[in-house]
Amino acid sequence: MDNLYQRLDLNLLRVFDVLMHSRNVTRAAEQLNLSQSTVSHALARLRQALDDPLFVMTRKEMRPTQRALALAAPVRQSLMLLEQGIRQSASFDPAVSARTFRLAVPSSIEHGAVPLLVELLHQRAPACRLAVTELVHSDYEDTLSRGGMDFVVAFASGDHLSPRLKVEPWFDNAMVCLSAAGSDLPTRLSAEQLVSWSHVSTSTWGHNQTLVENWLKKKGLERPIAVWVPSFEALPKLLATGRYLAMVPELIARDFCHFYPLQQHQLSEPLRSTYVLAQHPLTEFDPALIWFRELLNEVGDSLRPSP
Repeated sequence: MDNLYQRLDLNLLRVFDVLMHSRNVTRAAEQLNLSQSTVSHALARLRQALDDPLFVMTRKEMRPTQRALALAAPVRQSLMLLEQGIRQSASFDPAVSARTFRLAVPSSIEHGAVPLLVELLHQRAPACRLAVTELVHSDYEDTLSRGGMDFVVAFASGDHLSPRLKVEPWFDNAMVCLSAAGSDLPTRLSAEQLVSWSHVSTSTWGHNQTLVENWLKKKGLERPIAVWVPSFEALPKLLATGRYLAMVPELIARDFCHFYPLQQHQLSEPLRSTYVLAQHPLTEFDPALIWFRELLNEVGDSLRPSP
């Protein structure tokens, strides 16, 4: 067994880790900036050291054996811990760093929070960049553990994030109703008044709309949905017709009522959505991500409506 550890150097483990996710020698070589022959030779050494084929060729890809699958998580975690230790040895200086921070968010946060985040990032870390992707129905454990994503903004009751992630509340936001300016609706609407109009639903997958549906369902009510749209982009023009209402987070309504002829209405009963920040424990102590998390919390504080 001692001889086995001596034969498994760090370079071999890096090759194994990349092969686990690429399932292809050519793609692995490209990611590692190595030649195909070097990667093939490394795989041969791994097979000999572990006395297992590790990857078996099929028509489409190299399929990992059970031994490889068992090794995948410990190897990935070990490499991440090593990378984290190296990063921690040097302090993070936002004034000179050119790091790209990667974030997955729901559409409401893309519209209502990302511009604020970009502005703060521009002021305090001008060379840093932000890559934002749309929140999807994923547990995000693998993406976060591999560094493909730094944080995920999700919903507290979304029930899709891996339980092994570090999840903290970010901020709460009330759900409000939007209508065209001059709709003569009262500033506070009951559930019964809400369902007396046709609605635009702003998401085919998302917690905020589900939150509204469940609230009404408990009262034996259902909204008549006339239009489903995947984002908020078309909402102002649709509502301007005066035919529809839409339930949106308050941070969206705040902007829309400022820029478009729309008005917002509170609900007769509070209905709030809680956004959370999810991060992998392996990156929790990365100095750059500690700084970025503080920036995100500052954005969250600014999005809370004034009392």
